[in-house]
Amino acid sequence: MLAEPPPVDRLVVCHGDACSPNTLVAADGSCAGHVDLGSLGVADRWADLAIATWSADWNYGSGWQGRLLDAYGIGAGDEERTSYYRLLWDLT
Repeated sequence: MLAEPPPVDRLVVCHGDACSPNTLVAADGSCAGHVDLGSLGVADRWADLAIATWSADWNYGSGWQGRLLDAYGIGAGDEERTSYYRLLWDLT
């Protein structure tokens, strides 16, 4: 599966480890910052979205993946890219 990556959806600045513990949230719920930026770079947005959605459910309970994608403005997941980037993340 890793030998044939999916085509890039959209290049953006990616965190590289977009799990919930790496996002700092202020008391009012707004984003206060990010930590662990050692893998920061330009990549397909699904490289971060795949991990962020997984982490949302892992850290807060089921049902958060769709909410995160809605908040991001996507609304629907991308199974091919999500599977690819989660596998890649698991192997690194």
